[in-house]
Parts: sequence; structure tokens; C-alpha cells
Amino acid sequence: MRFLPGAVLLFLGITAGTGHSHGRQNALYSPEEWESITVTRFASQVVPGTRYTAVATTGGLLLYDHLRRRWRNPLTPADGLPAGAIERIGIGSDGTIVVVTGSEEVRVDPSTGYLRSDRFPEMAPPPSPSLPTNLFSDPGYLYLGDGRIRGPLNVVAPVTDIRAGEGSDVWMTTWGLGLGYADMRTLQLEMMPHGLWSGDVRALVVTDDMLIAGGPGDFRSTGGVTEWRMAGDTWEYVLADETMGLLSDRVVDLALDGPEVWMAIDAGVARREQSGRWRTWTERDGLPDHRTTSITVGCGAVWLGTLRGAVAITGDSLTGVPLPREAVVRDMAAGEGAVWFATESGSWGYRGTWPDGTLFRLRHPDGRLDGSVDVVGTWGDEVWWAGSRGMVAYDSGSGEWLPVPEVGPLLPGEATSLTLDDANVWLTTIRGVWRLIRDSGQWYHYDESDGLLDSRVWCSALTGNTIWFGTRAGITRFDFSLRRKTP
Repeated sequence: MRFLPGAVLLFLGITAGTGHSHGRQNALYSPEEWESITVTRFASQVVPGTRYTAVATTGGLLLYDHLRRRWRNPLTPADGLPAGAIERIGIGSDGTIVVVTGSEEVRVDPSTGYLRSDRFPEMAPPPSPSLPTNLFSDPGYLYLGDGRIRGPLNVVAPVTDIRAGEGSDVWMTTWGLGLGYADMRTLQLEMMPHGLWSGDVRALVVTDDMLIAGGPGDFRSTGGVTEWRMAGDTWEYVLADETMGLLSDRVVDLALDGPEVWMAIDAGVARREQSGRWRTWTERDGLPDHRTTSITVGCGAVWLGTLRGAVAITGDSLTGVPLPREAVVRDMAAGEGAVWFATESGSWGYRGTWPDGTLFRLRHPDGRLDGSVDVVGTWGDEVWWAGSRGMVAYDSGSGEWLPVPEVGPLLPGEATSLTLDDANVWLTTIRGVWRLIRDSGQWYHYDESDGLLDSRVWCSALTGNTIWFGTRAGITRFDFSLRRKTP
């Protein structure tokens, strides 16, 4: 479940994040534990360097590592910067990056990401050459002679800064398409996309080598899906206006079925096949409601939840799941041989392979699943639910209810997702993240003071000892194998 109309949302102010070797530093963590991915395509200034090129963006300080030929995750307020939107950058006499946000100034060691508050004279920026009148652009981009670049979705981004690099290289920033550099001998412009297309991440899937993120859009964009191929550090964007067969890029939830990408969107459900072709199903194709809430894969089908029931999709066919009439499905999760539903009228399960399995109502002995349930998550035979009546857990193999340490209290609609592994239970909410360490039976809470970009956390995804959180302001990645938070 990502977001439902009428859910109780507590929009809390974003507090200043923690730093590293900085006045607001939280000494429990290191930069390697918490890293963020933000919208960095709105850039205002570039400072080329021999090892690193620094870029000032609205999503933090971005560094390009020339030796490794890849981007580093941006430094943000969660890392100690006074603000996310950077006004000016420069090079200090000691080689650090001077970062100015409003009236505050900090210095960043580009090799470590650590912040320093001591002051050194700032060096003069590199020269600013004349804006080229003609450049040959990468496919999908067009350099306009008046100092603008046309890119995906026909975004026309003005060049905001241009600086000379080494040799014949010229670096330039744009307001909407990120960073690019040109070889003035060949007049070839190469754009270097990085970061999210939009910052409000409601849906997230992560594999060993790929991340896909989407959401409803933010104040700069109506939607858009971001795909990051980690091994090659390549960033691509899926936009409905440029994609045949995709009716909307406002994403509610995501799922992978082998090579196929499935998206629950505000217009129905969309599938990208291995060939790259997209298809979208709407109410005209048999959906009970275009207002989707969740999607999952298991038991021989793709399952889609809506505000008026659920459907199972096999091949190109949609079949309604016989839940109570017009049941509001808030979340779904596929477990060991079963699919589980969290609805506004309790919890349901489907056991067996679709369509030959059995749908049944699951009731808690204390009635804690009789009302509205916000989220559901699975780990093997274990099934966990969370809602305003607290959290409950069930062993579907033995049929026994499991003890759960008390957490909360949770307001209606506060819980947004449940993700489990063999050592932890992760509950995301609109007021941060709760983590249960199974061995100790103790809950820990994380928010901006620990490293989250924003306490409004919508979704999460696990890869090994790393958990990824989709938040209102972007994605935060937490490597929980490095150190555990102490009470």
C-alpha cells in the first residue's frame, strides 16, 4: 500500500539532518550507512576538478568521480548540509568543496564525504567560456543555439553555468536536465543524467543490479519512472507522454514478474514486456476501479488491489477475486504458497495456484484483524499485519499466532509498508521507520536525525543487508550490517 484517499496524514516539518564531523553530527552513524538519492537534474553551478567535479543542485551536492567514471550519491541535509538546495559552491584552498546555502557555509572533503566547519579562503572559480553556438547532442537531446537543451518529455532546460575543464572539455549545468560536458574539438555534447525524475517515491523495487522507482509526481513533475542500472551507473526515465501503450506514469506500486515490469498506476495497471512493449488495462478492460492501491506476484498470477476489490492477471486475462463486494484493498503480499490481503474490513488469504486455490477470511482471536488493516508483509510462512489496532503476526504453516512486541500506537493510515527478513521486521510510516530486531525483541525508530531524507516514508525494499526507503523527498539507502543503533 502506498497512499489512499482519506488516510490520516501528519505532514510534519522537515528537521535539519545530521552531519559528519559537523555540529549536528549524530556519532552513531557513518556516511557509508545512510546514503540518499534525490532529484538532481535541477543544477545551478558546476566546479570541475581533476578527481571530482562538483555540482550544486536542488537535491544536494553532487560529485562525479573521474577515476571511477561514476556519480557518488548526493550529500543532503541528512548528511549534515544546512539545506538541500545549494546556492553556491567553490573550491577551498585545502581542496575541499565550499557549499553555501543561505547564510550558512560548510566544507566537504570530496574523497570521504565528511563535512568540516573550519574556514579557508575560497579559490577563484575556473574560467567561464563563451556559450557554444552549435553542439552535436546525444540521441534524445537537442542543443539549441540560444543556450538551451531539449531533452526527454520535450523538457527545454536553460544552461545555468558553464566552466572550462581540462583540455578542450567544457562542463555545463542545466535547470531540468542535469549535467553535461562537451568536447570543443569535436563539438560533441554528452549529457550525464543522474538521480530521480521526481522526488515523491511511493513505489520501489530493487534487485542486485537495478532500481526502479515511481510516484505521483511532485511540484516539478506530474510523474515519471526512474530506472537505475547500478553496474553501469546509467539512469533512464520512463515517461507516459513518450511511451506508446503507457497511459500514465503516476505510479502507486511496482512489481517484477521475471523480466516483466508491472505498475499499478492511477489509470489502472500497466505491463512492460521483455521486448519493451507496454500495455495498460483500465476499467474498460475489466478492472473494478482504476484507482489502484497495490500489486504483487505469486500463486501463478499477478494480483492488483483497487478501491473496489482485486483482480488476478494471468497472461492477458483479468479475473475478479471474490472478496466482499467493493472491498477496499489497502495492501497485498505474496508469501509461501499464498497471497494475503489487507483491507478496510479485515484480512483475507488465497492459498494455492490461481484459479484452483481457496479464498478464506482470517480472524485474529482478539479481533485485531476485524477492522481496517493498513499493510501486510510476509517472510516464508510468516505473515505480519499492521494498522490502528496494532501489529499481529501469524505462522501460516503451523496455523499459530506469533508473539509481537508492542509498537505504536499507530493512527489509521499511518503505517505504509511492511518488509521482513530473517533478522528484522521493518515498518514504514508517515512518521519514520520502526525496526524490530528479532533476536532482542526490541523496536528502534529512525527519522531525519538518523539519516532519512524525510520522515514520511511510503515504501521499502530489501537487498541483502541493505534496505531502501522511498520517502516524500527521495530514496534513502541504509546498510544495517555496518552498525546497529543503540538505545
